[in-house]
Amino acid sequence: MVNDSAGIYLTFEDFEAGKLTNGFKPYQKNYSLWPQGFFKNKDIELKTPDTSVIYRRSDIWGYTDHKGRLIRVFNDKHYKVLCDKGLIIYIIYSPTRTSYHFSKTLNDPINRLTKNNLAAIYIDNPDLLQRINSIKKKHWLTWDVKKESYFINELFLE
Repeated sequence: MVNDSAGIYLTFEDFEAGKLTNGFKPYQKNYSLWPQGFFKNKDIELKTPDTSVIYRRSDIWGYTDHKGRLIRVFNDKHYKVLCDKGLIIYIIYSPTRTSYHFSKTLNDPINRLTKNNLAAIYIDNPDLLQRINSIKKKHWLTWDVKKESYFINELFLE
């Protein structure tokens, strides 16, 4: 999922309306929008040829980084949106491992992608839970090139 503009979304409503704060074109020379420092749980820094502006994680809903990727900020962590159809799938990188997360919509709370968390969130949809339980977890994040989605999303879109 790559966007044609980079910048900060102060609220979910701003995201839905396409209203960027300090927007610029992705890959624009000498412009970057990324967490400060090495780790992804830092505040956001917007660098331009003339300035550097810091946005506190707690003050924004999310951002599209300098490479055009949508990042959602939730509980002071940065979640890269991998898929926004069906089940919203996110990834968090850390120095020691990668972890996958999900939410029902782009504005709902984000949870770790586990059978228990899916069961708790989708308790009102036993058919979906049965389909999820019929598939081994190692296959959930298999990418289908033709459908441009993860296998688990196909279960949500059935």
